[in-house]
Amino acid sequence: MHRKAFIYLKRDNACERTMYSESHCHLRGLADDAVEGAEEAGVVLALTAGIDVASSELAIQAARRHRIVRACVGIHPWNADRYSAEARRGLMALAGDGEAVAVSEIGLDYVGRRDSEGRYVDEHIEEEIQRAAFRGQLAMAGELGLPVLVHDRAPGHEVLNILEEEGPVEGGAAVHGFSKDAAYAERCVDMGVYLSIGARAISAPGSEALLEAVRDVPLEWLLTETDSARPAGVVAVAERIAELKGLSRAEVGRATTRNLRRLIGLPA
Repeated sequence: MHRKAFIYLKRDNACERTMYSESHCHLRGLADDAVEGAEEAGVVLALTAGIDVASSELAIQAARRHRIVRACVGIHPWNADRYSAEARRGLMALAGDGEAVAVSEIGLDYVGRRDSEGRYVDEHIEEEIQRAAFRGQLAMAGELGLPVLVHDRAPGHEVLNILEEEGPVEGGAAVHGFSKDAAYAERCVDMGVYLSIGARAISAPGSEALLEAVRDVPLEWLLTETDSARPAGVVAVAERIAELKGLSRAEVGRATTRNLRRLIGLPA
């Protein structure tokens, strides 16, 4: 049983403030300041993702400390060579914690990675190793009945193909940091996969194809994220989506929060 999510409604110039949600962040440590800032900004739910077993355990700890935080456990494609039977057992144990609501961050990345010293390098883990780790964690999520949030920096629709090949994930799925085009987005909606819109992609130069997709995708299939250590930034993401769709920021905040709660099985 997950703890009931609390909704705080505040008055601001006689107008009710909306709620926002962060579907994918990476909190540093217990992140007291970052979470406090997010709450002040109106964030009522934030998922923090692991990139390996150790960081997944830290995500659990952060979730235990903060009522708006929930944890995701997983091995990032940058670390796919760390996926093993032992790592799987560790993730399974963590996923059994009541604070764990999804398997993430998992997926494929053939573009680049951060090395063990945190430097970004133009190389990637062997593709077959990544595919094996991705498929293994999808199977794990299926066993646990948990949703997955996937990282996709692979050509074309390979990530979506693998999601289909592995069968429907009982708990649902989302593509985090969506950065592709309308055809990809349409396929996601057809598959019942949410699209999480991130701060960097939606504000990047030359992102016309992404912006077109965001305009066209029904709001009930969108989530908001920062992919950072500062979840308060989702307010700006909601603002940009609102501009693209001709909606108010409040409408976007309420809808994307409702979507995220539905994905992870919390009351709407």
